[in-house]
Amino acid sequence: MKTPLDNKQLLPVHDVMCIDCKSFYASTEAIKRGEHPLSAKIAVMSREESSGGLILAASPFSKQVYGVKLGTRRFEINDDMDLEMVEPHMADYVALNYKINQIYRQFTDDNHWFPYSIDESFIDVSHSHKLFGSNVQIAKMIQDKVFKETGIITTIGIGQNPLLAKLALDNAAKKKAPWLAEWDYDDVPTTIWQIKSLPDMWGIGSHTAAKLNGLGIYSIEELAHADVNKLKKKFGVMGEQLYYHAWGIDYSDLEKKYLPRSDNKGYGNSQVLMRDYTELIDLKTVLGEIADQVATRLRKNHVVAEVVSIFIGMADTDKQGRSHFSAQMHVEPTDSTKSINNAVQYLLETKWDGSAVRNVGVRCNRISEKRATRFSLFEDPDTTLDREKLEHTIDIIRKKYGYKALVRASSKTKGGTAIERANLVGGHQA
Repeated sequence: MKTPLDNKQLLPVHDVMCIDCKSFYASTEAIKRGEHPLSAKIAVMSREESSGGLILAASPFSKQVYGVKLGTRRFEINDDMDLEMVEPHMADYVALNYKINQIYRQFTDDNHWFPYSIDESFIDVSHSHKLFGSNVQIAKMIQDKVFKETGIITTIGIGQNPLLAKLALDNAAKKKAPWLAEWDYDDVPTTIWQIKSLPDMWGIGSHTAAKLNGLGIYSIEELAHADVNKLKKKFGVMGEQLYYHAWGIDYSDLEKKYLPRSDNKGYGNSQVLMRDYTELIDLKTVLGEIADQVATRLRKNHVVAEVVSIFIGMADTDKQGRSHFSAQMHVEPTDSTKSINNAVQYLLETKWDGSAVRNVGVRCNRISEKRATRFSLFEDPDTTLDREKLEHTIDIIRKKYGYKALVRASSKTKGGTAIERANLVGGHQA
């Protein structure tokens, strides 16, 4: 039988590592208290004083012995559990994350380093072997260095592409010491195909799994041997991707920053400005308006995004000789106007050098179905729910009465364009 793995020349081959900081938030709190992260009895909880307080993170001991996990409520913690409840400290986590990222960057260049979340990163070390040795040697050096300098334990999956590295991390490296696993194409039948259930496969959620079940597919091995044409008919381009992922094949390139995608479709808006923008506050206003529009589209289509990007086109070349630039960052899956705008504002503040701007855009990628409200470590759960209700209400009012029925105060400043553009159709006067 011919398989996608037969022609080795066509397979992407890199040395990619997916690195995770084990129980990062709880481990950070343990280290602050002089405790070992693996033995600490700690749970990070929002609103600890309330019976409805929500567990946001738990130490490995707390998970294993007491079954405490993300989403556990305060009232579910009984007196027999010898747990220390601590409130989250965002500044501490961000500071430690920065320190750890600096260590990762010692083993590769910035083009081959991709921070996937606050506690997880991908690095490509294909060009680092002459300096640091084999994949396993590099991984152990990273683990030792991070632990020595921060006290954090890292788990590392190694693969020939980002998908294999991520699967090795989630399904093997995280399970037991030495917190290291390496998966390659030759091992697919004994690794990927042994993943117990479809939703345990990166990129397959419960909804996609249910649709696969409808096609008679209940395992990764069955997915790998399914009719790819039937998958494409059912899922579009994503069906082909699911098929190749089942064989461990992923053509994502860390240099392009987009990692294994659940869908190629994205949502974005852009506009040519009627005048050159030179003030940061004006750019924040107009990009905030566009972020609002994109977030509204996400909610309308019941999807969330994991990558937020901005496009900035200059009136003239900037100080670096560029006529434009784009920048992007990974976020927790979201359809929230606030979250998307926060990412947009951060990218603008860190990347723009003050040159006059002629056109702007915001785009969200790595789209997936919204399955439930996601709670953030850095926001009270009730606040999250209230914000979600508010955004939903705004969407309803605007749908019924038009965009101008509810506008942000900033849209009435000189940088705002949304009110005027609300009368346009396709960017032109109706």
